Amino acid sequence: MNTDLDALLEESLLEVPGDFAAHMVRRLAHESALRRPPVPPAASRWRRLMQWLALGSSLAVGAAQLAGFMFGLWTATAVG
Repeated sequence: MNTDLDALLEESLLEVPGDFAAHMVRRLAHESALRRPPVPPAASRWRRLMQWLALGSSLAVGAAQLAGFMFGLWTATAVG
């Protein structure tokens, strides 16, 4: 089985031009010079403060929901 695979790999299915590597390097260098990735803006102090505020608010709402759920379980299972 390996000999069949080796024979297929040795066959020349595609002829590559001699200057293929140099041509691709030139093309990649040209395209990379044209397309520069955008630089992300630096996070401002106000943005970081708002992110922490959003995180704290969501944690407070989640804790309130959990407390309400636990209270509902406690009242449903309390034996009077």
